[in-house]
Amino acid sequence: MKQTAKKPTPSKLSSINKCIAAGVLSLCTFASQAVDLEYKGFYQRLDLIKEHKLDQITMGFYLVDSYKRTRCELVNATMLAQGKEPAQIEIASDGQLLVPLSRELYDKFALLRVKLKDEYQNCILQMQMQVKDKTKTDFSFSELALITKQMQELVDEFGSFLWFMMPNVNGLHIELSRAESISYIDDELKNSLNCEQNKCKLNIDQDNQSTEKAISFDLPPTVISPWIKDD
Repeated sequence: MKQTAKKPTPSKLSSINKCIAAGVLSLCTFASQAVDLEYKGFYQRLDLIKEHKLDQITMGFYLVDSYKRTRCELVNATMLAQGKEPAQIEIASDGQLLVPLSRELYDKFALLRVKLKDEYQNCILQMQMQVKDKTKTDFSFSELALITKQMQELVDEFGSFLWFMMPNVNGLHIELSRAESISYIDDELKNSLNCEQNKCKLNIDQDNQSTEKAISFDLPPTVISPWIKDD
C-alpha cells in the first residue's frame, strides 16, 4: 500500500536523503517544490518488461495528489546521477514521466527530481501498466489476446515465486478520449463490453487468435490498462 511522504521542516532539509517508500521507490516531498524518486524502482520495472520481451505493454509513471488522486501539475523533471550532468526528462501531455531504461543510471544510483507547480501539494508516485502504443486505433482479436496475456505475465512476475497468488487479468480497462469514440466493435465482443461514460471494461478471450478486426476507435484511447474483476 502506498504511503505519502510528510513535508520536512526547512531545518531538516539538508539531512534528508530518503523518505517514506512508495512501493519500492523512495519518494520525498519538499517545500522547494520538488519530489525526489530513486531511479532503481523505475529501472526494475522497465527492465522486467524488456527481459520478458513484453513488446505490447509498458509501465506508465505519474505523480498524483495523495488525497484527491488527481494528477499533479509538473513543471519539469531532471535526472541526477553521480558523475553525470543533470538531464531533463520528458513529460508527456498527460503528465506521464517518460523515464528511460538505462543500466548506467541504475549503477550510478540516479535520482529523478520532479518540480511541482504547487509547492504545497502532497504528491505520490503512481505506476500504471498500459498498452505501449498510444496512437493505435484498431485492434484485432489476436492483438487484444496478446496484450492481455502480456499484462498477465507481468502481473505474475511482480509476484515472483508467489506468482500463483496474483490476480487474473480478465480483460482490458479502456479510457476513451471521449464517450462516443468507439467507431466499430465486432458483434462477438458486444456482450463483453461494459462502458460508463468514457471508461470501459472489455472481457477478453485469450484463446481467440483471429486476425479479424475486433474494435476500432475514431480517436486513440487515452490509456488501455489491465482489467481485473472485483472479488
